[in-house]
Amino acid sequence: MNGNISDSFRLVITGNPGVGKHTTAVELRKVLGLVVIDINDLALQDHAFLQMPNPEIDSRKIARIIKSKLSESKRSVVVGHLAPYVLKKEWIDLAIVLRRSPYAIVSTLENRKYSAEKIRENVASEILGIIMYDSVQCFGKEKIAELDTTLSTSAETCEKIISIIEGKMNRKIGVVDWLSLVHERGDVGRFLEYT
Repeated sequence: MNGNISDSFRLVITGNPGVGKHTTAVELRKVLGLVVIDINDLALQDHAFLQMPNPEIDSRKIARIIKSKLSESKRSVVVGHLAPYVLKKEWIDLAIVLRRSPYAIVSTLENRKYSAEKIRENVASEILGIIMYDSVQCFGKEKIAELDTTLSTSAETCEKIISIIEGKMNRKIGVVDWLSLVHERGDVGRFLEYT
């Protein structure tokens, strides 16, 4: 399955919370033997936070840490929603932006006990495609693929990513349109109205 994947390959998996980034990265580690570089875990381990009223990840510090980790590992997957804000295009070979129905994300984030405000922020970001847009701006269209994980298991998502890496499946972007879906269902106000 991994015969066409180079000995040196650096993948990014990004997307909003609740789309399946971490479970997919774990699956890729099992199947391809990639080293998982988790942005959130690194920030916690290395205290890469700016001290403000609300602590925020220090993007410069975490970028230096990730660059160092990438130089240590030839076959790796960087995972996290902050990827387009802390990585550079030349550090990676391919970025996969996972997308998921806002209806499914609400359920997942409620199960994770996210606050109503955090759920609204993340669902609005998914509907508007913020991370997709920012990933294209950071990595360029030629290094991006977008996958809808709504009806896929992590193993199925992993298989699609491997097919993209091996060139058996075309890289596509702009294929997910949650705004039309929520508009058709009359839910734009539910998801995008801020009080």
